[in-house]
Amino acid sequence: MIFAQNEQRSFHRMEINLPIEIIKGEKTYHGVCSDLSSTGMRISLQTTELNEGDEVTIHLSTEDKRFPPLNATAKLLRVIKSEDGNLSAAVEFIDLE
Repeated sequence: MIFAQNEQRSFHRMEINLPIEIIKGEKTYHGVCSDLSSTGMRISLQTTELNEGDEVTIHLSTEDKRFPPLNATAKLLRVIKSEDGNLSAAVEFIDLE
């Protein structure tokens, strides 16, 4: 994990590469979290079914016992959809469990 700090940001970010599950309604999507902070994360998925403003549930777990799993309700922000069916988004946490 790499800690990044930007003078415009109030929180430290960790550059990670961990699998996540994103749940919206009855559908579950699998993706990757590449950047994590205390207020949100950057994700990428192989779908274009999700949209900016969608509220989702996110599960991120590690195999490292020092870091408990993260379960959160979140909102998708700044969604970028590519022609090859991939999606990249900034995610803002609404509630952490």
